[in-house]
Amino acid sequence: MDQQKKKSKKTIKVLLIFLAILILGLIGAVVYFYLSGDIFQAEEEEEIITCGCYYVDPQVTNSCTDTQRAFKFNTSKGTLQECSATCSTDDLSTSSLYSTTPQDSYLICTTKNIPSTACSAMEITTEDGLIVTGKIQPDETILVTATFDSDSYTDPKFLINNVPTEPDTVNGNVITKTISDLGEDNSTLQISAQAINSTGDTVTSIICKRLIEITTTAKAGVSSLVLDTYTENNQTKVLSAIINAAGLEDTDTTVKFSFENNTLTMTDGFELDPTRGRISITEVELYDEDNFSGTDSFALLSQYTGEIEVTAEIIQDSNSLGSATTTITLDETEDTTDQDTTDTTDSTDQDTTDETTDDETTVEESLFSVSKTSSETCLERVSPDNTTTFTITVTNERDSTDTIESIKDKLPLGFTYVSGSSKLNGNAIADSVFVTTTDVGESQEIVWAPEDSWSITSNGTLTIEFNAIAGSNSLTGDNLNEVIVTPTEIPEDPSTLRASVEVIVAQDCDDIDTSVPQTGIFDTTIGRIAVGIGIILIGIIIYNTNQGNKLAHFIINTNAYKDAEMTSYKIFNPKRYFEEKILQRRERKR
Repeated sequence: MDQQKKKSKKTIKVLLIFLAILILGLIGAVVYFYLSGDIFQAEEEEEIITCGCYYVDPQVTNSCTDTQRAFKFNTSKGTLQECSATCSTDDLSTSSLYSTTPQDSYLICTTKNIPSTACSAMEITTEDGLIVTGKIQPDETILVTATFDSDSYTDPKFLINNVPTEPDTVNGNVITKTISDLGEDNSTLQISAQAINSTGDTVTSIICKRLIEITTTAKAGVSSLVLDTYTENNQTKVLSAIINAAGLEDTDTTVKFSFENNTLTMTDGFELDPTRGRISITEVELYDEDNFSGTDSFALLSQYTGEIEVTAEIIQDSNSLGSATTTITLDETEDTTDQDTTDTTDSTDQDTTDETTDDETTVEESLFSVSKTSSETCLERVSPDNTTTFTITVTNERDSTDTIESIKDKLPLGFTYVSGSSKLNGNAIADSVFVTTTDVGESQEIVWAPEDSWSITSNGTLTIEFNAIAGSNSLTGDNLNEVIVTPTEIPEDPSTLRASVEVIVAQDCDDIDTSVPQTGIFDTTIGRIAVGIGIILIGIIIYNTNQGNKLAHFIINTNAYKDAEMTSYKIFNPKRYFEEKILQRRERKR
């Protein structure tokens, strides 16, 4: 019994020593990595970086999220903690800028670390030498000048809307390109400069990337005329008229309607909305003679039946903005009031009446289809490669004009809407009038809704473009962006009112790796509990079985254990240490 107790005590002692060794090793590891972290941090703090500040025109955007919207950069070098570039609106000369923004209203944005300054400067000017701040008229000619930080680079070029373009001149490290005929079909112009370094790699910089809007608001033109009709008292009448036009201004306006040999000049009674590019007219105003220069109104249409073409021309300040034409059908219903006025309860007549009633109460269903696209298939989480343009296209597949009430877009987790980026049919629209954004967790939900509704002609389309940014919380891999359209009428097939597009988020879009790291066993509570129970069971087995005694005996007789034991004696029990040393010497002599 005493022998067994001695063995148990010795076993416990061995385990305690073994545990002490593990704790000392753990403490040593913590100290090592702590000191190593301080060293790495010190090295990082000493690293010299390039930081910068840049100017943004608020007429272009009110956000600092996209460096491509800048029109001038200032840079500085220093450590991560001390680097600071200086920008001031006092340094701007409004007389040299292609903008009407007041000097104090320009935004000053900062970027803490510019990864590369291989292209150190870019300037875009008009023929008159004015610096383009972000918007340009389509009939302007611009000069792009890019400066690299070395003249040893080869094959310098511009990328214009992602198309490689050779420069007009190359003077050392400076290249230039003149761009004219910007094109009426383009809404933006993306320009960047790049070159090849001595190792064959492509070099560029966020400093030399610009996104210029080609303004179309000043281009006048009537795009469409929509006339909604209905039948009442055996006569077809016009319920409302909507004329869509670009370049509308809140000024003296006249609308001329022409059909057959008639011309109606409307001087009053219409609602002019320059922001939305629309003129709206209700039925009451269309049939009111006081709104027209003559004594006639849309009541003239009662003289016609069948298909008839109606043309609307908009005139502002004696200048015609253009015209649009549509076709309506004027059907005259047969008068059945005099056919048979006798009171009858014939079942056949009753059935006919019921069928007519059913037909009259039939509800027309809307038939829209929706599609969604993204300008980028892959995004990174850092500017400028974290922004994409989503395009929503709604098509009216019904045989007549139909309306929609709203469009809702659910951004993926971690994505945010870029304020002021929405465009309706290519024209910029105000967020305060049309757009509502709601934070949903770590994402956003965007709703576009007019005050009344949007009318879309038969086989016509409505498009909405907007920009979104992949934030630091966006998920690696495929991200689904879904859109839902709400029509005014009941949809024939609700599934066609939804559409989605997938965008990949990756650390490096040039080398996409969307795999998700495996979860470690200690990353879950169940894993930790299981490991803890396993350690306790192993301890119990070692303590209560003969195998434990064998393991303890094996450990005790190892040289490593003996050396560790002697080291502990030397520190904590010097007397025992010298006794053991004497015994070892005697054993060696034998």
